[in-house]
Amino acid sequence: MESNKNRVRKTALANEGGVEGKAFGLRWFGVLEVASFICGAAVMVLEMAGSRIVAPYMGTSLIVWTSLIGVIMASLSAGYWLGGVAADLRPDQKILARIVLVAAFATGFLALFANPALMLLSKIGNLYLASVMAALLLFSIPSVLLGMVSPFIVRLAMRDVNSSGATVGRFSALSSAGSILGTFLGGFVLISIFASGTILLLVAATLALVAYLLYRSVWRKALVVCAAFLLLGAGTKLWGMPMMPVGDHLDTRYNHIWVAEQTRSNGRRARYLMTAAVGEGAQSIIYTDNPSELASDYTKFYDLAFYYNPGVKNILMLGGGGYCVPRHLVATRSDDLGLPTFSMDVVEIDPGITSTARKYFDLQDSPALSIHHEDARMFLNRAARAPGRRGSYDAVFADVFGSWYSIPFHLTTLETAQAISDLLAPEGVLISNVISSLYGPRSGVLHGIYAALSRVFPRVLIFPASNSDRAFAQSRQNIMVVAFKSEDELPILPPYDPEIARLLSHRWSDPFISTVPPFTDAFAPVERYALRD
Repeated sequence: MESNKNRVRKTALANEGGVEGKAFGLRWFGVLEVASFICGAAVMVLEMAGSRIVAPYMGTSLIVWTSLIGVIMASLSAGYWLGGVAADLRPDQKILARIVLVAAFATGFLALFANPALMLLSKIGNLYLASVMAALLLFSIPSVLLGMVSPFIVRLAMRDVNSSGATVGRFSALSSAGSILGTFLGGFVLISIFASGTILLLVAATLALVAYLLYRSVWRKALVVCAAFLLLGAGTKLWGMPMMPVGDHLDTRYNHIWVAEQTRSNGRRARYLMTAAVGEGAQSIIYTDNPSELASDYTKFYDLAFYYNPGVKNILMLGGGGYCVPRHLVATRSDDLGLPTFSMDVVEIDPGITSTARKYFDLQDSPALSIHHEDARMFLNRAARAPGRRGSYDAVFADVFGSWYSIPFHLTTLETAQAISDLLAPEGVLISNVISSLYGPRSGVLHGIYAALSRVFPRVLIFPASNSDRAFAQSRQNIMVVAFKSEDELPILPPYDPEIARLLSHRWSDPFISTVPPFTDAFAPVERYALRD
């Protein structure tokens, strides 16, 4: 029986310049090096694309990302240990090829069968538990298998104890370099071109090809797997295999976007744009028969800016979404010639959101609108420092919540409030949408934001958008926070139309005292407050 020592020696010689190396022109960069690099890249592409598969069911909050990263790292650690043990027991390149081939199967099946599992897991009431269980169920097996590759390769490549450090270092560097490429390739390129399920099928096909390179006797199985997953990947592009809940799904650089339609309780057909988990509400809604009409009740409260400051001309809006508010203002605040009576800068971080709004939400070019694709905080910081920009806006609208638990913390802080104040004119007004409750365990987000705004603005009002009845004070809803730059109490004017009167009736008249310290850039635990029950 051939000894392990002889098998290792033959494998090392083959990798250095044997059949595999010569056949593929890889004398100095052998098959093991190629496998190490590609498997390292596959891990990161798996993580990037996997986050998009989870997003429609559980969102893209810090909780979900923490679960994915933690479970994948734990799985890789388990794989490193198991791979080292397996390599010592039987250091055979055929075994390594089989491990990579099984990893290809696991990755491909993840793409095909993730949705039913996620649909069940999304019914778990606790997001922490649901996201960890989803990561374990979907990503642990392929991650463990890919983790086994690195120590197995090192064991096969080891020829001499005196050069063992260089061998380990070389393959560690190659695997890390592959992970770096996978990160940038997944985040900058693949997600912008392919659906997340398609990406995973392509990764599966690539791993099957690596298995073939490692050991040709598995070529039939490897090529069948590779061809099957390539065809499925192409098919999702050609014939629209959804791999997601019904509707149109688009992956952008920053979001997984879901666009769907349904008939509302008033009998009108509405179109929804969602970037949060299924069942967690829509970011934007329009009526298909009249796109300029505001369909979401909370968005109507932005019209209060013109009541409190009739001279509003220059507006800054943080968060574009479906561009419902800008489109509404263009339609309702234009002169007899159809020319808008205002100008608005809209800051939307995701160009894909804007493209979606143009395609599905009737966003059209207007001389009133200037769209900036960048992070809202970066825009505020730069604009507040720019010469001549201070006091340049009569109103600032903020609508940056992705969902009640997906909150950009850096836009809730004292420093953000100060930057907005610097940009507002003396009679300027800020109107911000906050998803929270007024009191109770779900109110921490509102209290932290209110405390921050109260430190900067002399007057802050609260308008529960859905229900201002005290009986609903502990219910989560859209709450519009209105802050005034002026220290002077504005005169109480009679509403100029019934709709404004209705909006004003939602004002919370009881004294509001924050029970949470103001959020700051250094400490803004929005997830902890948002996920309290």
